[in-house]
Amino acid sequence: MKALEVIERFPEALAMCLQNIPGSSVDSIEHEVGLAKGIVADLLVVVKVLGRSRTLVVEAKSSGQPLRVREAINQLRSIVIGSGVSDAYPVVVAPYISEASAGICRESGVGYLDLAGNCWLAFDNVYIERVSPENKYKERRDRASLFTPKSSRVIRLMLGGSRFWQVQQLSAEAKVSIGLVSRIKQELQEREWLTSSKEGIRLSDPEQVLGAWAQNYTYKENGVGEYYTMADSGDVEIAIARWCEESGVRYALTGFSGARLSSPRVRYNRSTIYVGSQVEALVESTGLKAVDTGGNVLLLKPYDEGVFHGARPLFGLAVVSPVQLYLDLRSMPGRGGEAAEEVLARELRPLW
Repeated sequence: MKALEVIERFPEALAMCLQNIPGSSVDSIEHEVGLAKGIVADLLVVVKVLGRSRTLVVEAKSSGQPLRVREAINQLRSIVIGSGVSDAYPVVVAPYISEASAGICRESGVGYLDLAGNCWLAFDNVYIERVSPENKYKERRDRASLFTPKSSRVIRLMLGGSRFWQVQQLSAEAKVSIGLVSRIKQELQEREWLTSSKEGIRLSDPEQVLGAWAQNYTYKENGVGEYYTMADSGDVEIAIARWCEESGVRYALTGFSGARLSSPRVRYNRSTIYVGSQVEALVESTGLKAVDTGGNVLLLKPYDEGVFHGARPLFGLAVVSPVQLYLDLRSMPGRGGEAAEEVLARELRPLW
């Protein structure tokens, strides 16, 4: 979304912010206001709250990520100082304001709004805060930028350790274009999730990146086939693994099946396995019975080949990487979240 469209939608967002506030009103909104010394404000808005007027000096951004918000705050400081408006209060508006960006605004004494109506305004004796549990602008941007199948290949590589990467290296290993890696790099920089040096780039806060991915992921993005067998979970997993190895088919255990091999405390009653191809032949060979519900075997057709990256042998069976294991567990019902946190503590944090 362009900044111009954000400006056009600002009045609606401000109205949501002020709704149910006694004695509040929007007295005037001026666009591209020329102030002292050639300074131009995107919007100059006079509001009345609790019977008192205040002038909001508004800077609009197409992105509410931390880097862009810091830019807006610096611009607003210059505008407020040079504006000659005695009651000016700086405000950032964007399609959505991330949690990190909201913190930056508060620390700087700058208000914010986004197009879902989330806001924080604090001046004089006025304090307005509104938090919406859903923001369609955030969900759309996250999915479109970092966590699409090909983009997630790059993120998965960077989450696999603390090494520095060159853009060309990431492109080659993830099997994606240099252009895509460059766009991902820019997006990570805007979120202030990236550290750059002469050695290359790496994630500055891997756990936060993984958490954002987990919020935008479910194992059901894969093709899910549900089956039933009378065999013990361990036995059926070994049978499937052996068939795949003999047939030259890629496979890897995930979910509770994978967690069980890395932590003996995990208990489960349903096997979950990625199978790269020839699922029908596998099902016929191992005697699995397809069911609509109540199955004790899930065969996942990968949404992208990246799910196999970093798979490792554990007790003679292939298991997905700790990153993929965490993601799949986090999206599974029951004690999936608890098992995911153990993977995070035992396997991932030591890597970072």
